[in-house]
Amino acid sequence: VIRMLYDHPGDLIEIFRSTYQHWAVYIGGGYVVHLVVDSRLLPLSLLCMRIVLKEKLEEVVGNDRWRINNYLDKKRKPQQVYAIVKQAIGLIGTRLQYNVATSNCEHFANDLRYGKPTSRQVGHKKLEQRLKLFVSIA
Repeated sequence: VIRMLYDHPGDLIEIFRSTYQHWAVYIGGGYVVHLVVDSRLLPLSLLCMRIVLKEKLEEVVGNDRWRINNYLDKKRKPQQVYAIVKQAIGLIGTRLQYNVATSNCEHFANDLRYGKPTSRQVGHKKLEQRLKLFVSIA
């Protein structure tokens, strides 16, 4: 069971999966909003569609390691907490186009917090490595 030592809505949550980091936005009360595969649209969703969900942080994390990571706070001013949470809640249930290089879960989370989609995971070398891994698995 995850116990939050504090409750800071608007924070970005970085979750360490086996081959990538998943990102979510904490909205309070133990819940996060994040961009995930829409199982109702498989196999199409594996390539180009995601859905915005509100879920318990502990369910999203599972057994993976996680941390609060507002890594762009020194470079960009975060939006007001109420604006982040309101926008996140307003997107729940929305289906969005997915592109690993331009609109992944990290882009989604950073766009909510800072108003600009950004991802460190998709630098050219990192993206090439992930695409090679994806192709070798497929």
